[in-house]
Amino acid sequence: MLTELLSAKYHAGETWNYKTRPGEQGSILTVLRVESAPKLGVIVHVSLTGLKIRNGHSPSGFSGEIGHMPFSEEAIDRSVTTRIGTANALPDFEDGYREWRTGFEKGKAGSFSITVAEAVGYMESTLQQ
Repeated sequence: MLTELLSAKYHAGETWNYKTRPGEQGSILTVLRVESAPKLGVIVHVSLTGLKIRNGHSPSGFSGEIGHMPFSEEAIDRSVTTRIGTANALPDFEDGYREWRTGFEKGKAGSFSITVAEAVGYMESTLQQ
């Protein structure tokens, strides 16, 4: 069972700098939603912009953003560096979130416990397959 947390360390709409991969220093992390799950603890859902992910499925060969990724609070703690501010509006993440939530409710989805940069690298490697 998931419970949305409105009084957590991170809040929906916050934008952050984070420890990026080389060449992605301009990337920004936006907090989308914060929830708690009995087995996983606090889950921080984020989107990322300003990326340079090799993606053979994209016409340009690259993707510049990830619309939804779930992380443990500890992984976010190890990743973020400076809070930039608050987004005027959240990016459209509902489709990705619903897909994740369906998997979560079936016991087939969790959250990343690695850093954001490591997770971006993992996503890039899966796009190359």
